Amino acid sequence: MIFTAEHINELKIALEDKSLAPFHKRIQAVYFRSQDKTYSEIKQLLNLSHDTVWRLVTKYESDGLSALTKERRGGRRNAYLSFEEEAEFLQNELKSAHAGESVTASHLHQAYQKKINKCTSKVAFYDLLKRHRWRKSTRHPQHPK
Repeated sequence: MIFTAEHINELKIALEDKSLAPFHKRIQAVYFRSQDKTYSEIKQLLNLSHDTVWRLVTKYESDGLSALTKERRGGRRNAYLSFEEEAEFLQNELKSAHAGESVTASHLHQAYQKKINKCTSKVAFYDLLKRHRWRKSTRHPQHPK
């Protein structure tokens, strides 16, 4: 990447901005690369791998400073349904329970698999129930004493 004076100035300003402190190392890696430091020099200075520096420079080249200042860790990226769609599915199943049908986790799991047209594990389905604060509720054959 060929760094222009605008790029270098933008990186300098970002390094001085205290609100971007969590991303300082990323910005610094790109800034050092703009100052014609080699990947091995940056690796030693910042304790980053060659691949990480290359990836950061490439992201900066394609998306600008915002690519370096986004926190992308965590979250639920792999989902068959969005949180709202899951809630709607469970709400529909709750209506059938209020109508007098017996609702079990196995029944809900089968209905869920039918809705998404995929086989899923029971563990994943129990995670869905936990996400929506559903809990296990069983009837007692006798009053507990």
